[in-house]
Amino acid sequence: MNIISLMVVLVVVGLLLWLVNNYIPMEGRIKQILNTVVVIMVILWVLNAVGVMGVIPAPLLSVLVTLVIVGLLLWLVNNYIPMEGRIKQILNIVIIILVVLWLLNVFGVLSGLPLVRVGNTSSL
Repeated sequence: MNIISLMVVLVVVGLLLWLVNNYIPMEGRIKQILNTVVVIMVILWVLNAVGVMGVIPAPLLSVLVTLVIVGLLLWLVNNYIPMEGRIKQILNIVIIILVVLWLLNVFGVLSGLPLVRVGNTSSL
């Protein structure tokens, strides 16, 4: 893709986003979520168009995309879902622990640990 096509697409997306923000009535929070999603998608599209995505190995790319999505979802929950602060704090800690465990598993750190069996392992 040449630079002119890239610029035209960016101008058109920007113009459409501006039109939506100014002329379509919707709640400010929904507009902010829409803007965030569109900006992230445009950034990923531009990185793919200029060939940066092809340089990053597929497993690492999937890890990065997953981390971005989890981060975005956590940000949305923290900012737009009303709940008590302590519950949000517990939710954040649980999500972070799960993501760290997932990353350790993805990179093979957990595969070297011995398995811990709980309960009766003998067959009847």
